[in-house]
Formats: sequence, structure tokens, C-alpha cells
Amino acid sequence: MSSDPVSSDEVAICVKGLSKCYQIYDNPRDRLKQFIAPRFQRLFGKPTKQYFREFWALKDVSFEVKKGETVGIIGRNGSGKSTLLQMICGTLNATSGSIQT
Repeated sequence: MSSDPVSSDEVAICVKGLSKCYQIYDNPRDRLKQFIAPRFQRLFGKPTKQYFREFWALKDVSFEVKKGETVGIIGRNGSGKSTLLQMICGTLNATSGSIQT
């Protein structure tokens, strides 16, 4: 990636600090527990329990693609390629970061 400043007219895709986290539940009732239990725990002043584990499909990804450039995305299964493409085309929301197309 070049350190030269690129005008916004030349950039087709700009991804900055993109991250996506999924909440993985071991069984369906844990999703309901996560929705209800922390509210009661906070109400009674108890520490909240998390009923899911986090899975980070992408963490802090940044790049630019200039107009006319061709880009390939390669990686192992489960490395976040499809997640990245879905976020670029707008069918999936990022947990953090920004995308400009």
C-alpha cells in the first residue's frame, strides 16, 4: 500500500478499521437469557453474565482500492472473505469501522 495521499476521486473502495463480531450461542434459549437476564441483574445490582461467546470474523481491516485496479481476496476457509465482501456491498453491517464505495 502506498503512503502517497490519494484524492477521493481516485478511490473506488476505502475500508478503515473494519471489524465484525458475531455472538455465538450454545443453544437457542441462551439468546433469550441474554436478552432478559442482564436487565434483572443490573436492576438488583449484580454483575451481568454473558450467555454467548464472541467470534471475530474480521478485526481492524484497512485498505483502499483505486479506480481501475483489480483486487483478489484469498484466504483459508473461515478467514472472513465472504464477510468482508458482504460488508462492502452493504448486505451486512460492521461491528466497527467504515466503508466508502
